[in-house]
Amino acid sequence: MINLLSEDIRELEKNYRTNLINSLTGYRALNLLGTTGNNGITNLCIISSVFHLGANPPLVGMVIRPEREHNDTLNNIRATGQYSLNNVLPEWYMQAHQTSASYPSGVSEFDTCH
Repeated sequence: MINLLSEDIRELEKNYRTNLINSLTGYRALNLLGTTGNNGITNLCIISSVFHLGANPPLVGMVIRPEREHNDTLNNIRATGQYSLNNVLPEWYMQAHQTSASYPSGVSEFDTCH
């Protein structure tokens, strides 16, 4: 067994640290979260933190990255109250992952990532 302290993890090389932390919880479902703002501009982001909370009433939860100035996904959901959640097929995962890049506000990942 290896014991890692928070300080040890912070000192790891960035890509190694990212892969380590991302793998801790095992396999997770991969989804694309699509939104449209009041301005008609679409937004798409990859999300792997969707979870079932209950069936009666039907409840599904998800965790979205911390609020940032250009978080179009969260802003669009707050503005419209609507979104689509779609499973990522294995042959789409590379394009789906590209939606996690930091695009300027107003740029549609639907268009950029195809």
